[in-house]
Amino acid sequence: MIATMRLAVPSCTMWLLLVCFATAHADGHATTDGGEDSPVACRTATPARGEQPQGSASQPSESEPGALGGGIVFDEHLLTDGTRDEDYDGGGEVTLSGQRAGLLGRTLDRALGFIDAATCARTRSAGADWHVAHAFAAGLLIFTPQDLAARDLVRGDRPYASLFFVSVGRRYTSPDAEVAFDSTFTVGMLGLAAAEAVQNALHRLTSSTKPEGWSHQISEGGEPTARYNFARQAHLAEFGDGLWHGDSKWTAAASVGTVTEASLALEARWGRVESPWWSFAPEETMYVQETQPVPPPLPPGTPAELFVFWGMRAKARAYDAFLQGQFRHSDLTYDEGELNPILGEAWAGVELRTSSGWSVQYLTRWESPELRSGVGSRSMLWGTVEVAKSFP
Repeated sequence: MIATMRLAVPSCTMWLLLVCFATAHADGHATTDGGEDSPVACRTATPARGEQPQGSASQPSESEPGALGGGIVFDEHLLTDGTRDEDYDGGGEVTLSGQRAGLLGRTLDRALGFIDAATCARTRSAGADWHVAHAFAAGLLIFTPQDLAARDLVRGDRPYASLFFVSVGRRYTSPDAEVAFDSTFTVGMLGLAAAEAVQNALHRLTSSTKPEGWSHQISEGGEPTARYNFARQAHLAEFGDGLWHGDSKWTAAASVGTVTEASLALEARWGRVESPWWSFAPEETMYVQETQPVPPPLPPGTPAELFVFWGMRAKARAYDAFLQGQFRHSDLTYDEGELNPILGEAWAGVELRTSSGWSVQYLTRWESPELRSGVGSRSMLWGTVEVAKSFP
């Protein structure tokens, strides 16, 4: 349908929740910081005089390389089926691990830590020595309808949409715990004209159809947006003996903001596995992978890691700005009743990682239809190639 009013309730809810988080933090600040009974998973412990804080740049934790790690992700249908240039057209991000992401990264990381501290239960980390790792990313998401040559609105199909974003992530781990926590805070701009220029350049390189409907994109002209995501990983089992073995886990996550949803995922991998079970989390995505720290380097002389992986996720989605818009006028949006609130997702892939810190991953991901009816009611399929380098 063509909507003339924005569905503003989810965005309002996001800001109200953030205000509530801040209020909870202020109310509990005295008791949380002053307690000595146990450290808190979602906070960096306050050191005694003369000690260095856990996870600081001068004293890296076990879960974070001492220097920087970097990665780049390309998402494009050419990696799965070049004839499918629809729905989720492409995207990518560049990620740096560590605590040297500059002023913007440090500012966003402080904001993420503030929210984490307000939403984290102290009982999660009782008796455990928690470590925190950090990451910073910048990227772009692009969505298109099926008929790229159409200049007019394509009713019943998904609208053009784009997001330029920066994001920070944290990972909280402990050698004494069978759980790990991941959090992400993302800010960005919807509806910038630069997205059309980027896509046109890519389509010239691939000699594919030029998209003609960008003037109808969500929040055309630009609109800020934000999102907070928190995930809890839990170890399930180890299986296999010797050099070849595997592990499995389940992950519960919730996000509020640009995409507001809750999810439950199952994940497994098998092969020559050398990294910790919590260091690999392809189940945590918002079309591209959530901002995550690069895993700790493999010990020198360790055989290269090579494994296959697979998983599935069920999502209960309450709001998606890429389909419903925000406050700014958008030519084409959909009401909540026109979207599927329950979504399914499945993926499989392979990863190679060496003791020198290089890793290469290929992943194919499928998602069930987001729209209930119309030409846009179809599943999405895309591939991801990720290359990363960690520095010991």
